[in-house]
Amino acid sequence: MDNYIGTESFYEGGSSSLSPDYGNFMGYQMSATGLGFPGSPQTANQLGETVNALKQGVKAFEVSLLMPEVTEAIPQEHFKEMRALMRLSGVKPSVHGPLLDPAGFDDKGWGGNFTREDNERRMFDAIEKAHVLDPNGNVPIVFHGSAGAPGPEFRPGKDDERFEVERNFAINCETKQMVPLEREYRFRPDSPGSFEANEGKGQVFTPETRLASANESEWDNKMIDLAKSNKEVNDIIGKSAESLKEVYGNAVINEKEEVFDMASGKRLPDFESNQREDYFKMRKADIFLEDLKLKFTESFHKAYKYGSDVQKKELKNLANEYSDVIKRLPSNAVMNPLIKKKVFEESFGRLQHITMQREIEKNGKLVYDKRYGAPKIFRETEGFAMDKSAETFGNLAMRSYEEFGGNAPIIAIENFMPGTAFSSAKKMKELVEDSRDNFVKQLIAEKGLGKSEAREIAEKQLGVTWDVGHLNMIKKKGFTDEDVLAETRKITEDKTMVKHVHLTDNFGFADSHLAPGMGNVPFKKIMEQLEKTGRLGEMRKIVEAGGFVQHFKKSPHGLSMAAFGSPIYGMSAGPSWNQIAEMQGSYFGGYGTLNPQQHHSMYGSGFTTMPIDLGGQMPGDQSRFGGTPMA
Repeated sequence: MDNYIGTESFYEGGSSSLSPDYGNFMGYQMSATGLGFPGSPQTANQLGETVNALKQGVKAFEVSLLMPEVTEAIPQEHFKEMRALMRLSGVKPSVHGPLLDPAGFDDKGWGGNFTREDNERRMFDAIEKAHVLDPNGNVPIVFHGSAGAPGPEFRPGKDDERFEVERNFAINCETKQMVPLEREYRFRPDSPGSFEANEGKGQVFTPETRLASANESEWDNKMIDLAKSNKEVNDIIGKSAESLKEVYGNAVINEKEEVFDMASGKRLPDFESNQREDYFKMRKADIFLEDLKLKFTESFHKAYKYGSDVQKKELKNLANEYSDVIKRLPSNAVMNPLIKKKVFEESFGRLQHITMQREIEKNGKLVYDKRYGAPKIFRETEGFAMDKSAETFGNLAMRSYEEFGGNAPIIAIENFMPGTAFSSAKKMKELVEDSRDNFVKQLIAEKGLGKSEAREIAEKQLGVTWDVGHLNMIKKKGFTDEDVLAETRKITEDKTMVKHVHLTDNFGFADSHLAPGMGNVPFKKIMEQLEKTGRLGEMRKIVEAGGFVQHFKKSPHGLSMAAFGSPIYGMSAGPSWNQIAEMQGSYFGGYGTLNPQQHHSMYGSGFTTMPIDLGGQMPGDQSRFGGTPMA
């Protein structure tokens, strides 16, 4: 039947709570036992937040350790007290870990490995505290995949790639400085076709091509600097080597500046005035050659460190030959500078050849050979953060397993907002898989486990917290509900991936943290997709509605139960919270068809004698759960 029935003007009609879609029901029914909410991250009184949650009848509660400095103010005893209260009331705990970047990024950029290691230690401290809440179970603990590392910003693509990179960041692996990589159009003098390309806007430079260009430019500058230094040496030597070569081509000079033939040991004539001048020029060139050697060594180091496996193999051969020649050079040979210069020029030429961009034929087209080209000194920030974060999460999982064995907390890595690293399902899966691989290697090496057993432990202990509110924010770039659902399908391809769910609503533009049903997150389709994993029931589903609480000073729990049509009395066929949520004098106030006030007045029993937060009409008193100062 219709919710609203039109009638004559003397009777304005009304709604019926018997209609299944009455209230704010979103079309996906879920028991209230699966819904919970977190404590406020702004207070260290998480014990008080726990009591507040218990008063509202939740069966899942997330202790918030989000703000690191606030977390440090929580007494150790409070975790034990929270555990006791949750066990008494049957509440399943989870923990939101501190907002620390696992790769070691902060607002100033990448802080180096020591920052990553500091963050890893603080994150493990949170894991130890989480374990206190349920020592005999596997408490989910949430860490953001990124809390400072920037990632790509996407826009809907026109081709097969739906997620097209619009803006990205690169990090210089040497200086740790980050540079933006934006899609832009340029007119190029070496490409006449660029003037008509893209409707006259010019040739498109994607973030990917700009990253490649940054590496080429960085390497070209180093090669030019080496070439300039070599020219300086040539200018200093000039014709000096030619004037000395005939008589002193195989000569050495001792501390007394006496000249001898290297092969026979025969004393040679002392330098004449013009020859002595040429000799000093050679000595001066030798000093400049030492500087050139340092620059070449540094360039070789970067070529090897950031080159491909093929390049590294060729560079090893170069190093073997270079070192053999250098070692054989006598330190006091008159012609040393000329020999060193020749060795450098040959090695420099080979270094340039190894790092030269090349083309290969693929599917009938010429494409760049990824095995060659400039060393990847600039890296996409997300890829750089991937390596560091996977190291951190793998280490945390290993240390947790060593400490707590099969009862180790489950590390559930949360997808963050678009524009941060690992915001896409593809990269979240990659991060978890890389973290698991790191963990598996340590289990095999340090615990002697077999690969299959180690893999099973890793799949249990490492996974994802799927935050649907963060995911929905891709809409601000023009993506749709179908794109949101496609991302959810991708993250659930591996049935073991999603361990925990954050339910929060928004309109796609800001992380406004509304209660479910108040924005445009497609909850019904998302939940149906998560249900296909066969594990939705074991996932804690935490409603993050802090923004709603802040602005409207009202608990979101009743609204969440209405949005998901949770049965009131635990019977799937019984009346649901959405059927009474919008009635005047709602269930929480003790009025309405399902909870008439007269019943309680006449029979003197029921919800009217219970605290307001539990659906009654009486202010709480004389009870730990009723709001007394002792609670």
